[in-house]
Amino acid sequence: MIDCFSQQKEELIVVFQKEEKEFFIQAYFQNTFSCLYFPDDFRRARQNSVTLFQEIIGLKVTEVKTALNERCIICSLGADKSLVFKLFGNRSNVVLFELDKVVKIFKNNLKLDLDLSLQHLNRTLDLSHARFNELNGNLNVFLPTLGKEAASWLDKRGYEGMPLENKWRKLISLLSHLENPQFYIVKDEKGKPVISLLPEDNYHEKYDNPLRAVNSFYRQYIKDLHIHTIKEELYRDMERRLKHSKAVVVDSQKRLKVIEESIPMDQSADVIMANLHTIQQGTEKIVLFDFYRNEEREFKLNSKLSPQKNAEVLYKKSKSRFKEIEVLENLILQRLDLIEQLEVDKETVSKIDDPKELKNYQNKYFKTKETERILQEGPYKTYDYLGYKILVGKSAKANEELTFKTGKKDDLWLHAKDVAGSHVIIQQRPGQNYPTPVIERAASLAAFYSKRKTDSLCPVMYTQKKFVRKIKGAAPGMVKVEKETVIMVVPSGMD
Repeated sequence: MIDCFSQQKEELIVVFQKEEKEFFIQAYFQNTFSCLYFPDDFRRARQNSVTLFQEIIGLKVTEVKTALNERCIICSLGADKSLVFKLFGNRSNVVLFELDKVVKIFKNNLKLDLDLSLQHLNRTLDLSHARFNELNGNLNVFLPTLGKEAASWLDKRGYEGMPLENKWRKLISLLSHLENPQFYIVKDEKGKPVISLLPEDNYHEKYDNPLRAVNSFYRQYIKDLHIHTIKEELYRDMERRLKHSKAVVVDSQKRLKVIEESIPMDQSADVIMANLHTIQQGTEKIVLFDFYRNEEREFKLNSKLSPQKNAEVLYKKSKSRFKEIEVLENLILQRLDLIEQLEVDKETVSKIDDPKELKNYQNKYFKTKETERILQEGPYKTYDYLGYKILVGKSAKANEELTFKTGKKDDLWLHAKDVAGSHVIIQQRPGQNYPTPVIERAASLAAFYSKRKTDSLCPVMYTQKKFVRKIKGAAPGMVKVEKETVIMVVPSGMD
């Protein structure tokens, strides 16, 4: 043995050498999958690699054998040491013995392995014909190490319904086959690769060499696992987006219904303007005849404003109402289109079996259609969206620094209107205008990091940073804004 090292916690590489030829064993032990792989070559990384079982490096392998009736491969070495590959499913491990005592284990979380005895790894079973008859052919008791796959294979061939003597002959025939088997790679009911030593009619691949068989199985399993992992990631992301989009549609429809069923503010303003001569300054409530509805109703006024100013405020709000209806209707249509697209994408992903195609799909759709977080360190949250960098202040002090130290005069500055929240900066790209999708995305962030985070819609103001003034003597982050534009958006973070 010339080397033994690990580059990740679930993997151990053992390197042997005979003359000039190297032989590699890659022990791959995850909780859900354990396997030995025998690559033709394996280059040790210069970093993040640690040597293990140093005391056996340089020792000669004197014997390799399997434990009797147990899933263990025992490599006997010089100096009374033995390296055991214990293949017990999710309790698989590599164990170093000196004589009969455990010296070290690879997976330190399997503390019970410290109490293993080398001589007790062999499992003696009475496999006589008499014992078989005594147990009436009960395989679980007679041969518990046969494995559920072999027992299932026998069951499918009518084992349980056979006379006892036929059961014995069927079992002996199977055991004889397993002494010198061929190796099959088949697909289970979920389409995952499985290696089998049992005679199979429908197989994907067939081998005479066990190393070639297990290597092919390992590569297929890891590929399948990789595909499954990417698909699960995509499914989770799509489900999250579907859930959020459906919630936005429901909330927007509710808000739209409330607006449409409420009395238009411009009509209330018309009634007030028609009755200016009857409304006294300082009035908070007054009953007026609503000629739109042909009835009298109560009007609430701001007592600090004149009747005419109250009407002007209502006319202004009415314009915002029409804008909000337009935004909500467009938002609902956009989200319904997105929901439809996501459902199509889910179906597409389910049919893709090529890792590169999946990865390209993931990168193309999920990392560019919505943004990818770049950096979250320091006083700002930093995002990249469609090539534009968006900075979000984390505190009042960070807002102050972001706006008046980091922000340049032509950067775009955003903030949720009339509530406390983070300052947001879109850094300018020389010679380019700010794209509307970038402004909308930054505005959604400004709304999300404000006191209006839970609102279905939030007004956000934006302007060039040069039109933002610091208020003398005010608390950090308090500013005066000139020439702002207001946009209505749905609060949304970058997740």
